Amino acid sequence: MKSIRFKLIFIYFILVFIVMIISGTFIIFTIQKQETSKVEDELKSFSKAIKEQIIDQYEDINDFQTGFTDLFMKRVFTQNIQGAIIDKDGKTIAGTNFSETQGPYQYKNSTVISALNGKEKFEKSKKSLDENLDINEWLCYAQPVLDDDNNLQYVIYVQTDATNINETLKQTTSTIGFAVIIALVLAITLGSMFSTTITSPISLLTRKANLLAKGHLEQHIIVRGEDEIGQLTRSFNHMARELRKTVSEMENENNKLEIVLHNMTDGVVAFDELGSLIHANKEFYELMGLDEEENYKINLDYFLRKINLAKNQIRLNKNTEILIDENGKYIQVVLIPYTDKNNFIEGIMIVLKDITKQKKLDDMRKEFVANVSHEIRTPITTIKSYTETLLEGALEDKELAIDFLNTINEASDRMKFLTDDLLELSRLDGGKISFNFKISNLYDIVVGCVKQNIIIASKKNQQIVLNEPLNKQMLVMVDTGRINQVLNNILSNAIKYSYENTTIEINIDELEDNFIVNIKDNGIGIPKEDLGRIFERFYRVDKARSRAMGGNGLGLSIAKEIMQEHNGDIKAYSKIGEGTTMQVIFKKYKERENIENTLKFNYENQNF
Repeated sequence: MKSIRFKLIFIYFILVFIVMIISGTFIIFTIQKQETSKVEDELKSFSKAIKEQIIDQYEDINDFQTGFTDLFMKRVFTQNIQGAIIDKDGKTIAGTNFSETQGPYQYKNSTVISALNGKEKFEKSKKSLDENLDINEWLCYAQPVLDDDNNLQYVIYVQTDATNINETLKQTTSTIGFAVIIALVLAITLGSMFSTTITSPISLLTRKANLLAKGHLEQHIIVRGEDEIGQLTRSFNHMARELRKTVSEMENENNKLEIVLHNMTDGVVAFDELGSLIHANKEFYELMGLDEEENYKINLDYFLRKINLAKNQIRLNKNTEILIDENGKYIQVVLIPYTDKNNFIEGIMIVLKDITKQKKLDDMRKEFVANVSHEIRTPITTIKSYTETLLEGALEDKELAIDFLNTINEASDRMKFLTDDLLELSRLDGGKISFNFKISNLYDIVVGCVKQNIIIASKKNQQIVLNEPLNKQMLVMVDTGRINQVLNNILSNAIKYSYENTTIEINIDELEDNFIVNIKDNGIGIPKEDLGRIFERFYRVDKARSRAMGGNGLGLSIAKEIMQEHNGDIKAYSKIGEGTTMQVIFKKYKERENIENTLKFNYENQNF
């Protein structure tokens, strides 16, 4: 409930409601008290009549019932009143409900019990079941009758139906409720009219103030009175005029600065001499991973803690430059103190520049150059040393010369493989390699790859086991030669890095949209910290062992790029000492059902 208008209406509504409820409740309780008191007097009068006209008139208790009959024949009392004479043992002697066939009605309640103990009692409300099992509500009165020795002789019990009183109270309550509703409707109507006269000028002032806050400075309100609201309106008009002047003077200077800061790709933040934040552009918050709504907590101390720089490291007469790593971003931070004419420091300006891409590119360039240089240096050194040996006289020994020439040839082949791989990576990066895509059966490709590597595996007493899938019609749109290159590379790695007398297991899983070729070896495994980098160029987990086995660290990089060109992927899962599983993921060919009849597959003789 933010509107003062609704607050006034609500308060007026609550006030009237409380008054009406209190008044209505008071009236209802007053009427109830009056009606109850009236009934109490009637019951006492009836009790007195029973004593005087029955108990005092008849000596024989057997005549009491006759006295009741005569008493009611006179029709002096209300017909709803019932009465009874009860002896000191609680037995009904005579009464209005007494009959020869059914016997006397037994009155057992707190009112009778109190009278049996010698105390008269009036009970305002008592509920009981009548002969028809209907619930009746009664007003009861019981009076003890004592003999000359103050001993209990009889109890006179009278009761009357409370229905009339309840009906009267219900009608009164309904009338009061209707009056409350009318009063509340009138309260809302009058409250609305009253609140409108107060809130309308305030609402107008609020709207104009909001427009003023949003930059619409040409605001003016007509003064319609001399009261407090009129004075407030005059003050608002004066404030608007002065604000227009001030803003106009500041806009020219601020606009220049804002345009420059807003269009900067670098983060800029400024603090005053107390370390409080003066200004920060959007790029600053993004680079530091901060929320602009949290600028209330940003000060110089907070920023220095975030970049892990002590205040005494800031040079007052010279710019301070540091490089920080902020959640994987490399940010160059330049701190520039500025002073006044008297050389007193007035604050500090800080410029932040994201150099992540430049640093990563620089690191990659350095690493690539180092790796290429290292890979080329080894075969060149081999060729040069063996050539110099031959020139120095080893040619005379034919057997030794042939052995040296074979070594030179192997080094040359290694250089050729390296340059071919580098050239292929360059073409893949530049998109200069064309792929001959066609519909192929992935299962056939995997089978062919296995056949090509069986002999190599057998030299290490290794077995390649291909678990045949239930569905062997695995259609994919691929360049068969390139995919064969990918699978051969992975399978040859599995053979290289697996121990002798082990098994290399191949499974092909079929998902809704993909086929996944799983190649699991039982080799040395890959450490967790190296697993995420095995697809990087020239990266090798065990460099010495990889070179000894003829690896140059480019095979998986090439395989990864080829699979990406096929909208697929390669993933690796490994644990040290438990082997490695390589997953090659292929997209299913979507129009499989239209061309299944054009392909014929023969799997009967495919045994390994």
